[in-house]
Amino acid sequence: MSFTLAGATATVSAAAPTPAPASAEARAAFLGTDAPWRTGDLLRAAGLAAAGITGLVLTWYSASDHPDWPDQLPWASLGVAATTVALLGFVSWLAAGLRRVRRLRHEVLPLLQAAAGSLAHGSDGGAAVVPMGTALVTAPGMTRFHRPACPLAAGKPVEAVRPDEAEGAGLVPCGVCAA
Repeated sequence: MSFTLAGATATVSAAAPTPAPASAEARAAFLGTDAPWRTGDLLRAAGLAAAGITGLVLTWYSASDHPDWPDQLPWASLGVAATTVALLGFVSWLAAGLRRVRRLRHEVLPLLQAAAGSLAHGSDGGAAVVPMGTALVTAPGMTRFHRPACPLAAGKPVEAVRPDEAEGAGLVPCGVCAA
């Protein structure tokens, strides 16, 4: 039993949080350049996960000394609490990333809509201007069809397409402009 505990302890210590990187280069090497998480989010998640896993190992080891279920029940209850702590760490990490992605989306979408509006009025000479009366547009290489004012079609050499042609070509509706 000491072998299993030693193996589990080594696994838990490998998941222990590391000190936060001090510079932007170290953060980029640690999380990636486009990660929506900050170092603190990762450290909080790793700390809670490590605490939960440590609690699970300790409750398993303590319950294994008792052969009867009534003696193991308190340890099983603590194991459920330890599992909750570990899951809380993972959920908090995902929630932090989701919050940042939503915030970035709210910052970027108005810029894309403004760019699409300027293209519809013909201020950009390089892109094809589709009449606003056209129902749907697509461009070569696209897998979706869009409304002419869609920010995802802005700046691309779009062509008008009828709904039956789009569906016949295997294109699916855009999720942003709800085409």
